[in-house]
Amino acid sequence: MGRIRTVKPELFKHEDLFDLEKETGLPIRTAFMGLFTCCDKEGRFKWRPRALKLDILPYDELDFSRVLDALMTRGFVVKYEVEGEFFGFIPTFSKHQVINNRESDSELPAPDESLYISMTSTRAARVDDATVTPLKHAQVEGKGKEGKGREGEQEGKETLVEQTQLDPVTTIFAFWQKVMDSPKSVLDEKRKRLIVKALKGYSPADICKAIRGCSKTPHNMGQNDSKTKYNGLGLILRDADHIDRFIRNDAGQARASAGNESIEQTNERVMRELMGASAPAGDIIDMVPA
Repeated sequence: MGRIRTVKPELFKHEDLFDLEKETGLPIRTAFMGLFTCCDKEGRFKWRPRALKLDILPYDELDFSRVLDALMTRGFVVKYEVEGEFFGFIPTFSKHQVINNRESDSELPAPDESLYISMTSTRAARVDDATVTPLKHAQVEGKGKEGKGREGEQEGKETLVEQTQLDPVTTIFAFWQKVMDSPKSVLDEKRKRLIVKALKGYSPADICKAIRGCSKTPHNMGQNDSKTKYNGLGLILRDADHIDRFIRNDAGQARASAGNESIEQTNERVMRELMGASAPAGDIIDMVPA
């Protein structure tokens, strides 16, 4: 449930927010101010991009993960993990508004620097979110250009988030090569298109989870009647159903889709539906004998 927030007028003049919006082409300012309504009194929120989008930008056609990633690269928000669940907080939450002391205390775990998640450890910055001016480090939002100095000049604050220049497409492909032990595979145009298409709806971290989930699925890794591996990117990233299924497999939350059907039976049925009785489809790539 969103909360009523009153932000200070200076926030609307924040030049660094404006610059980031121009560089990424994303609704950064509206999203950042909208995040205030999703935070508790400590500036903390649950890192759930889809749910946040419904509260902040319900009618916009965009992946809200990209917005969070962009804000994260500049230190406007910080992501952290506690017991396997992701949270975020706005370091300057109290600076931009007057906190209502009657509001109930935060029920979310407090952030600790040892729990911070950097862009390099989970999500390579998307191509669309790359900054125009390269930065060695993205720092916590400082005093901005509200008459009190540039962002990143806040005294005593050390860098929390590293700016990455990694291309998510090549990073994801390298992850697939490593997980599937396929060092000789080449990142051709077909694979690039598959990954770029998947990035429109999923973060790099989620795509890597799907890849890892496939590697944890016995049927796809050769434990089937034909002793054949079905672990190519064309299969893993075929559509949202496949990506979501492999993400669940990675988390150990795989669900049978038909009655009491086992996971192995589900995998076999899906492969039969995809392949029929004929030879492998052309977009099932890197299918090699186990």
